[in-house]
Amino acid sequence: MSESIMTFRGKFSFLSNMHSATFEWGGRTYQNSEAAFQSAKSLNPAIRDEFSEMTGAVAKREGKKVKLRGDWESVKDEIMEDVVRAKFSQNPDLLQKLIDTGDIELVEGNAWHDTYWGVDLKSGNGENHLGIILMKIRSELGGAEYVEKARQMKAEREEAKCIQEAALQEAISGVKAEIDALPTYDFTGMEMETKAFGRVKILGQEGERLQFEVRGAVKMFSLPGCIVQEFLIPDDPDIIKTYQRRQELQEKLKSLEKNGLPKEEASDSGSCS
Repeated sequence: MSESIMTFRGKFSFLSNMHSATFEWGGRTYQNSEAAFQSAKSLNPAIRDEFSEMTGAVAKREGKKVKLRGDWESVKDEIMEDVVRAKFSQNPDLLQKLIDTGDIELVEGNAWHDTYWGVDLKSGNGENHLGIILMKIRSELGGAEYVEKARQMKAEREEAKCIQEAALQEAISGVKAEIDALPTYDFTGMEMETKAFGRVKILGQEGERLQFEVRGAVKMFSLPGCIVQEFLIPDDPDIIKTYQRRQELQEKLKSLEKNGLPKEEASDSGSCS
């Protein structure tokens, strides 16, 4: 190699783990390879999830707080290579830039004295493991044929994600429509049994909150929980069924909005065009 790239900044910032590049790894989507690498320090799925939306700088800082898995020192090189490979194989534009560096030596020269992944620019010392990994991946994934394949795979992933998002929005709209179609009730003036206070009369209703008086004090019940949990028992069984169904649908809606569609329900057909 006749020359070297000595720092992953400026036009070569795409080589840095801090560079913004969305990709999937280990069943999660990350915004940069630093976040994916730092997340792997833990085997706790909840901790790994926390890194998925972090910037590289935040991930590096938070990674220092993670309790290291017992085998970290023996697996960190393999993980770094796997993460960097995922970054470039799933981002064909970055892969093309990597290939365009030809056979130039890639050295992560740095001023923060990292002599394992890179080389300390002041002392010139360092093992440059990240640079070595990048050159290995450049050799493995090089060639126009692979770049085109990577572009096709990225397009397919984006289409699948788009289809899944459309299916999710359709499911959410369907649940909301079913909630809106349920009967509504004005409980003001109704008498009902209660678990704790005997029979009471509803004095008023504010949205999902019912007011009633017991022993001179005004208390409140909140719907639908008070009916579903049988703190409040209407005489009409249809009201009970309605609120049981409302709570089921509300819980389903929360799950969809938070977790998305279950894999078995996600659509595998259709188009986003």
